[in-house]
Amino acid sequence: RLTGSWPSAILATMSGHATREDVRAIRHLTSLNDAEVDAVAAHLPVFSAEPRSLIIIEGEPARGFYLLRSGRARIFRTGPDGREQSLRIVAQGDTFSEVPVFDLGPNPASVEALTACEVVLVPTRIVKALMADHEDVALSILGMFARRLRSFTELIEQLSLQTVEARIARYMFQLAREEGVQSPEGVVVPREVTQQDLASIVGTVREVVSRTLKAMEADGILQVRRKEIVILDLPGLRERL
Repeated sequence: RLTGSWPSAILATMSGHATREDVRAIRHLTSLNDAEVDAVAAHLPVFSAEPRSLIIIEGEPARGFYLLRSGRARIFRTGPDGREQSLRIVAQGDTFSEVPVFDLGPNPASVEALTACEVVLVPTRIVKALMADHEDVALSILGMFARRLRSFTELIEQLSLQTVEARIARYMFQLAREEGVQSPEGVVVPREVTQQDLASIVGTVREVVSRTLKAMEADGILQVRRKEIVILDLPGLRERL
């Protein structure tokens, strides 16, 4: 049974414990048998977060890593001047904040709910016990770190070498591939991030994002609506990467 208080960094509300399906959804734990899954699930609390609330805060004590059970969230760091740099957007089934489990440091970044979210907390002591008993768990987490390192290397390259238009086009193209729905007009993607969020993701300011999106609209590449963005010319968008 879980004991002790939960960290103040968790601003979401505890809403129960994980199910067998939640544990099966954690990619690092797919090698566990049913009995092990049930035993682990009993120790994993579930938290609910409202849109635009913080799930964890950069610099606060970490207690484990998280599975995003539902919704979408943004991982970001805040500079001394208050400017934010988004590191990645996480969706249902993604995990985040694994690093502190191993370096025992504080949360390296904040996580903000973009929509209503539910997250499953996997406490550090559970992770380490599973890694000690299951080589597959350790190898899965090691593979995740390698993929994240490659991703951050690509992010640094984009911020250093690509134009703002190319970075916005890349984000839109990836969103269209992952979440786009084909319609007679084009590929429709949900507009779950604000222009300020997008500026944080591509490393610029909101005014530049606004001008770039208007230019893309004028060129017939996309159309920005209140709740969605329609990619009118996907090949044209790809050419701008």
